[in-house]
Amino acid sequence: MKGGISSGIVYPRAVCHLAERYTFRRLGGASAGAISAAAAAAAEHGRRSGGFDKLKTVPTDLGTHLADLFQPAPTTKPAFAVLSNWLEPKRSMAGKIWQTLIAIIRGAPVAFLCAAVLMLIPALAIGSGFGLPATLAQWLGGSVALLVWAPVAVAIALVVALVFFVVRTLKALPGNGFGLCDGHTRDASVDYPPLTDWLADVLDDLAGLPKQVKPLTFGDLWGDAAVELAKALDLKEKKGTAPVEDRIAALEARRIDLEVMTTNLTFRRPYRFPFTSRIFYFCEKRLRVYFPGYVVDHLVGASAPAPDGKDGDHIVAMRCPCHGEQVRSLPDPWDIPVVMAARMSLSFPTLISAVPLFCVDWARGPGRRTLIEAWFSDGGISSNFPMHLFDSLWPTRPTFGINLSPQHPDYDNVVWTPRPQGRGGRLPRSYEMKSVVGMYKAIFDTMQNWVDTTQITMPGYRDRVAAVLQRPGEGGMNLKMEPGTIEDLANRGAQAAALFDDFDFDLHRWIRYRVAGSELDDTLAALRHSYRRGTKEFIEAYGPTAGRYPIKPDQAVTDDRAATAGLIAVADVAQELRHPSSAGTVPKPKPSLRLTPRQ
Repeated sequence: MKGGISSGIVYPRAVCHLAERYTFRRLGGASAGAISAAAAAAAEHGRRSGGFDKLKTVPTDLGTHLADLFQPAPTTKPAFAVLSNWLEPKRSMAGKIWQTLIAIIRGAPVAFLCAAVLMLIPALAIGSGFGLPATLAQWLGGSVALLVWAPVAVAIALVVALVFFVVRTLKALPGNGFGLCDGHTRDASVDYPPLTDWLADVLDDLAGLPKQVKPLTFGDLWGDAAVELAKALDLKEKKGTAPVEDRIAALEARRIDLEVMTTNLTFRRPYRFPFTSRIFYFCEKRLRVYFPGYVVDHLVGASAPAPDGKDGDHIVAMRCPCHGEQVRSLPDPWDIPVVMAARMSLSFPTLISAVPLFCVDWARGPGRRTLIEAWFSDGGISSNFPMHLFDSLWPTRPTFGINLSPQHPDYDNVVWTPRPQGRGGRLPRSYEMKSVVGMYKAIFDTMQNWVDTTQITMPGYRDRVAAVLQRPGEGGMNLKMEPGTIEDLANRGAQAAALFDDFDFDLHRWIRYRVAGSELDDTLAALRHSYRRGTKEFIEAYGPTAGRYPIKPDQAVTDDRAATAGLIAVADVAQELRHPSSAGTVPKPKPSLRLTPRQ
């Protein structure tokens, strides 16, 4: 499910429609899509207790409270007031400008008054003849000078107030996780829970758990058998003896598998959450700013303090840089609360605070390696429509994606899918550029979404994607949509899911088989070419003397040579049969099978 802040309102009823026909095994998303994926996973867990019936009502419940989820910290409240003013759908441009000026003055009243007074003093002095007005003429001169100069003085005072306002906001943002709203701080004037607290309650309710007692965890979703397999696999991986079959078995055993995308701004890269590596730590005090108390209590109870590390003769102190407390290792993946995953993925820059974890900066020089903050922000920054999360060369179950797009200029549809397989889905949708601002928007969109955009057009992808089309003023940053608009968007989600009612899974599997076969043909041909031109001799000569990553024990060396020879024999057969997997019409555009980093 794609990210999009308030656009996430389209997903609950889409999920509920699909739930009438399917049982959800794997769910994923980014940003607002991650919240919806988490809610769908919780509803599947609580299916017997009416999870999906409850999920269907979430858009209606939010009809008049969507904006209330976003509650600023005291230090960022003035800036949030300005943003909130510009999100008012019924306010005129003149009204928005006026309310913005009022908010700036309220945010920096001393700067405004001082600047205004200082600017009015010269006008009063000139008009009164640089003295106290003693005659009617001097009084009239001073009054006229004030009237003439007052607009200029107010304008300059506004500029000064704006500078103070911006500087104060820029200073406040880092202390609030680089965002206006941290998701947990409550605004006393709002009678509704903030985003993270609301989400934690919703997830507990959907899953059939009592609220604010024990948070829903990934282990709850996986099931006891899968957790036991994961624990056994974890022990084998620590010893370096985990076979591939065990990893596959552990994944397939999960009753409900949830994965979301988050972006590590410190490392400039995306991560899947829950993490597969054990390099991150958390500070209890820091997380209590972002999550309800009972969620942090669970994290503390399921974790252990991180012992100080060693960098040669240098001690790496595992203490929070903010207040010196010992940080704790993140719990095992099965003990991580689901609400943490959703919040780690939804951290829309500037609006919603990034979440701080910690790690050791091993990239520094010897003796300089210390514990640093690792800031996790919105998953949509790096992958806004992560269709790749559960991808498989030869799928055994259908997977669907719900995309979000602007209204098409040539069609009145509110939902759309590029099926059937054909030319209409091979090229991404075009967007006109009519201004310099439009050009920069296009540049930003391309940087953020080029992988997702090109992936959607691929055979075996485009047939399982439905798009909800949004009109101006809908979704995205439009936090103050009318209840009727929210209801309409929610129903569009169900309409998009209905496009999959006639999904031909057999055709989909056949397309994936043809695509995979064609790419394996190319890969095997390239391996065969390399093997016949020196790689075979290199492996046999270098392998026994390899100082790093040797194959052990000796029997494994023999088995490896035999397995490699067997792989090349398969390539030989494909060559002799003239690559039958690539015969006939192969679905286009042709993808590329290559190595990519694990996220």
